[in-house]
Amino acid sequence: MVSESRARFGRFVSERRRALNLTQDEVRAAGGPSDAAQTRAENGTGPEPSQRTLRRLDTGLNWAAGSAARTLLGGVPDPLEAEPDRAAGRPRGATEFGPDSVAVPVELIADLLTPHATLNSFRGRWSEVSEAEFDKATDALNASISRITGVYVTDLLERNGGPGIPVPALIEFAFGHHLDEPVGDDPADAEERLYRRWLAGRPIDADADLESRFRRRWQARRGADA
Repeated sequence: MVSESRARFGRFVSERRRALNLTQDEVRAAGGPSDAAQTRAENGTGPEPSQRTLRRLDTGLNWAAGSAARTLLGGVPDPLEAEPDRAAGRPRGATEFGPDSVAVPVELIADLLTPHATLNSFRGRWSEVSEAEFDKATDALNASISRITGVYVTDLLERNGGPGIPVPALIEFAFGHHLDEPVGDDPADAEERLYRRWLAGRPIDADADLESRFRRRWQARRGADA
């Protein structure tokens, strides 16, 4: 028989998950406990949740630290989105610029080689180079640099942005042009640009599946940093 305290705790857990429109898999991807542990917590079955499970529920459900344990004892949880700066895991008003380096996929580096070689080939024969040739090479170089810079901008926005979290003005000022660039025709590049706009709270043309994918990606990243 399920005790009233466990049933009450289960209602808080299940209602919170549904309010966030998350599946148990998505909660786990965001740093929460296993699906089985979530089911036991929601149904009030099995042994009492361990401290590890309670901490992971806090992470996966975006509750303040200690919320799940307090709720199990009869209290109420503290949703982090009520205070955006706390949700970002930083002191109020602070901006987290992240590490001095980020991992850049090899293919993005390789994309630089063609326009770099083309521009170098113009040396000594500028009189033969048409404006169209020069523009094509510089456009390709600028696009490659933008994609590489975008990796860092994505990292910044994952740390400082997200649903319901205002992007710090300094980041908006420094990197807002990345959010204004056209999405483009390349599917992978277009999705990255849309993801950055979504992190910044800008309106995007995306279906429910894409938005769910963005949310899972962001929550998985935040869970990894927790």
